[in-house]
Amino acid sequence: MTTSVNSVINAIDFRRPGLTVAKKHLLLFFAQGHHLAWADEPLYAEPLYATDRSVTVADTDTGEPAPAIDDNALLGTITEVVVRYGALSPADLRTLVQASLPWQLARKGDDDGRIEWAWLTDWFRRPDETDDSESERPNRAERAAAEANLTSLGRS
Repeated sequence: MTTSVNSVINAIDFRRPGLTVAKKHLLLFFAQGHHLAWADEPLYAEPLYATDRSVTVADTDTGEPAPAIDDNALLGTITEVVVRYGALSPADLRTLVQASLPWQLARKGDDDGRIEWAWLTDWFRRPDETDDSESERPNRAERAAAEANLTSLGRS
């Protein structure tokens, strides 16, 4: 299930009030990347763009109230990202974004700087991201075992 970027921003605000717009856009990069890697579908439909120093999602200030997200998988991704990245400074988040291949590819392109979902998926599925022994998140093998167990129980 995909939601709107404004609904994701509202969920970020609920979990970590008072963030700047720029920091929210940086968190949107990580939320989209992780959700693509975990769920094989985008978290939000709006395109993400690489800027000179950061990332942005256009048309986030529509003035329209965004519906609340009621999907636990989507909320889980957002919560994970806010917990993992929310305390980092904007400068640290920008450094992480600029070090990523998706941002670099978008900046090299001759187009509008759009970051392709396939680039994010590949980047957030790389072993350095998924098999971090210091992380409390399950690694790829642990996730596969859990998914197999759920499937065998009929709860996929």
